[in-house]
Amino acid sequence: MTGGNVIYMARRRGRMTQRELASRLGCRQATIARWERGDRLPSYEDVQAVADACGLQLDAHLLPEDRSWWPQIAVQLERAPGERLRSLASAQLKAAVTSLATLVQNGVPVIVIGEVAGALHGWPLVLSANEVEACTRPEELQGLLEKLHARKGSEGGYELPCGARLVVNAAPAGTAGYDDLARGAKKVDLDGAAVPVAGLLDLLRIADSSPDPDSRRHALAYRAVLDVLRAQHRGRFAERPRDEDEIRQWLAKQTQVA
Repeated sequence: MTGGNVIYMARRRGRMTQRELASRLGCRQATIARWERGDRLPSYEDVQAVADACGLQLDAHLLPEDRSWWPQIAVQLERAPGERLRSLASAQLKAAVTSLATLVQNGVPVIVIGEVAGALHGWPLVLSANEVEACTRPEELQGLLEKLHARKGSEGGYELPCGARLVVNAAPAGTAGYDDLARGAKKVDLDGAAVPVAGLLDLLRIADSSPDPDSRRHALAYRAVLDVLRAQHRGRFAERPRDEDEIRQWLAKQTQVA
C-alpha cells in the first residue's frame, strides 16, 4: 500500500475527478495524477489533506509487520486465474463465474466483486460461501437473471442452475455503482473466457467502506496482494514460495466451502 493508493481510493470514494480534487487542494491536476501513478510520493500531510477534501478521515494504526500470507500469495500469482479459483472454491462456483463471462461476451454489463474477485487477483483466503458477488446496472438486473435462469433464493441472493448462488449489488459500499467500477476493472482470462473483475484498489475501497464483519479481513488480504505485487515489481521479494505440498497442507487447515 502506498500513499498514492490511499489518495486514489479517497478520491474515487469522494466521487471526484483528479481535476476537481486538485481544485480543492489548490494544486495542479498533474500532481494528483503523479501521486496516484506512483511517480511522486505524497507526504503524510498530503494524504491527510486529500482525505479531508474528500470528506473522509485518515485513520492510521501502527501494527506488527505480518507477511504470513506472502508465500501463499506468491504461489497464487504464479498460477493462471482459473487455477487460483479452483484452489480456493468449489467447481459450482467456477461454473457460475464462467456463465457470467459468457453473458459479458454477449454485451451484458457485469463486474465480479467480493471474494471471487479476490481469489482471481491472487489473494490467499479460501472462499467462505458458495456464492459469487457481481455488480451490474440496476436496469440490467432482470435481464441478467433471466439469461442465467436464476431464481430467488430463500436466504437472499439468487440460486443458479450450477448450484452456486449469485448476489447482485448495484452500488457496492464506497462506490457509485457499475460505471464507477468499470473504470478500473480488469479482464481476467478464466480458461479462455474473459471475466471483468473489479480492480484491487476498488475492491479494497469497497472493503474499507463496508460494514460487513468479514470486510476487515478482506481488506488485509487485498493489501497483502498489493504489497507482494509491489515487492515483486521492485525485485525485493526475498521470501521463497513454499512448495506445493506445503501449500496444500496450509489450504487444508482453512475453512473449506461446503
